[in-house]
Amino acid sequence: MSTPERVAVVGAGVCGIAAALALHRAGCAVEILERDDRIGGRLGVAELGDGEILLGGKNIGRRYTRFRALLALLGGTGYEPFGINTSRVVAGRLVRLDSDNRVTTMNGILRMCDWRDLTALDRIARKVKSADQARFLGSDLARKLGRHDDRPLSAHFGKRTSANFLRPITVRMNGAEPDEAYYGNFPTNMGMLIDTFDQPTTGLSTLLARIADLVEIRYRTTVTGITRLDGGVVLHLFDAGGRATQARYDAVAVCTPAHAAAPLLAPLSDTVAGLLHSVRYFPATVAVVRYTHDVFAADVRAIALDDQPCSNAGSYGKDTRNVVRYTFSGKHGRLTDPADADVLGLVTDTEHQLRTHLGTVPQPRTAAAIRHWPHAYCGYLPHHGDFLDALSDAFAPLTGIALAGDYLLGASVEACCRSGENAAAAVLSTTRQGPVGCES
Repeated sequence: MSTPERVAVVGAGVCGIAAALALHRAGCAVEILERDDRIGGRLGVAELGDGEILLGGKNIGRRYTRFRALLALLGGTGYEPFGINTSRVVAGRLVRLDSDNRVTTMNGILRMCDWRDLTALDRIARKVKSADQARFLGSDLARKLGRHDDRPLSAHFGKRTSANFLRPITVRMNGAEPDEAYYGNFPTNMGMLIDTFDQPTTGLSTLLARIADLVEIRYRTTVTGITRLDGGVVLHLFDAGGRATQARYDAVAVCTPAHAAAPLLAPLSDTVAGLLHSVRYFPATVAVVRYTHDVFAADVRAIALDDQPCSNAGSYGKDTRNVVRYTFSGKHGRLTDPADADVLGLVTDTEHQLRTHLGTVPQPRTAAAIRHWPHAYCGYLPHHGDFLDALSDAFAPLTGIALAGDYLLGASVEACCRSGENAAAAVLSTTRQGPVGCES
């Protein structure tokens, strides 16, 4: 087919921004349709007092090559080191993992893990480090490990390893406990663990908002379904005024999580919708609180917690340690439509825990921002490679429509960026490549 002239991108998260930028650069007239009143999706742009923050992730791995290239195209930024810095209480003592200090990290892993598991963990880490594609869903490594997905991840490792090492990783990235995660998806977690992270010196939301200078964004616009008409694609939607309407495009990139994409595509394919509905998501609630003085120290900037609603508490930035992000996720933290007062009550409980482990004194709060996501984390599926193959086959007849999302390559902003770019390539390609795009 010829290059489409008018293309819709559904969703203004990282996937959607990446797709829109690639389509714009290819000469398409692009409209982003976003149900919220701002871009960023689960980056969670919010106000804290008189400043803007991200309730989701904001740090950028040094292996996030495509996402860094996207930011450069949007005007660029400098970077300052952040690293992975998290701590865990093991046998009553605080154990640190710090990607800026390999010796400390290795000593911490040795204390956290059953020694029989170290060889397997090292083997996976080496493979992920040596092959760029290995850290994404659907890779050869992921498919090879996925042959063992009849049992959960916890069944492949000892109890100490699962509790002390695996759980902070799977809960943080997928909202899943080790007995809810799977071996075939673990390379995505390992990819994060072995990377080194930086903070952009320009606010991430400021950078991404520059997409509005290049393409049209229709905020507070909810897409309810997709149909086809006269060789084009019709979006059924409610506009910003709440009016039901339709809009026709040459092609559409659906850049949303799987659970949101499923009902949009149900009029075209029950099979595609069913596959998308099968992808697991887990809830999370995040509170970012500003205090009068630092809560964390430079060498301990985060603590993973067990057996309580707060799974992780950490400083917002390397040098912004008076601002703390509290994440409520995992089996004890799956809240249902919580009120802000209830969340702040859980923050109070966590503050007591932090003071016990850090030896600090109470700090008055000066501001707080709270967000609950019913579908915050993509937990993927066992045998996820088989799911990707089935989705690609079922989606093949739906020409003029492409998919991007956290369920295709992974949940990191790098994976989402690549997924969006793959969706743009599928829209532009004269030969249909399918929506899954396991190539990286």
